[in-house]
Amino acid sequence: MESLYVDVAADALWIKMELMDRSLADILNLAEEGAKMTEKHISQFASDVVAALCYLHRLGISHRDVRSDNLLINAKGVVKLADFSSAVQVNRKNPMRSDPVGVIYWQAPEMRNGPYNTLKVDVWGLGATVWELAETQPPFADVTDASQLGDRWPPLEQASNYSRSFHDFLRLCSEPSSSRPDPPDLLNTPFIRYATGRSAVLELLSQCRSIETTMSKRQSTDSHGTIS
Repeated sequence: MESLYVDVAADALWIKMELMDRSLADILNLAEEGAKMTEKHISQFASDVVAALCYLHRLGISHRDVRSDNLLINAKGVVKLADFSSAVQVNRKNPMRSDPVGVIYWQAPEMRNGPYNTLKVDVWGLGATVWELAETQPPFADVTDASQLGDRWPPLEQASNYSRSFHDFLRLCSEPSSSRPDPPDLLNTPFIRYATGRSAVLELLSQCRSIETTMSKRQSTDSHGTIS
């Protein structure tokens, strides 16, 4: 939030916020049109999210709904965490909750089985999102019965396309709650420590805009027979 305005006459409240370019989910929706995320993109996105989670967890805040729809990119290629409707602030000595929130494909397995440590579920959500960015769909997307959801993500279809550090990062994020690392621990992983993909992210954003322009022209042609 950058500023706040109150319109007394209209009994309205206005919040000025940063204008973001799009969400990570929006980029995934363009995958069939040619938008392609590489490991360099994904590591930079994950690095930004880890930084956000480190800040939040220092304040005892758990987001509890980390997924591609809630990760927005600004014009500088920086990912920021949005939508705190499921967030809670907890005492670090007693961070337990029992209410399941979020969407099952990104939801930590312990959230389906009673009380859970709120400060551990965000790391699972980040890992599930990294898996999603590689596969262009969330883990267990074909599962309709929540009881069939696993405690580990399925293997990647093209696992050989990704580095050892990528796979190590995914494994850490999917550890059981008791051994799952905290966000500060992830800062020291090679996948995050060597993230240098900001310029690549800007190129990806430019590619997305170009694809959308082409799609718009194609739709105009389909509707009117000519490009207007």
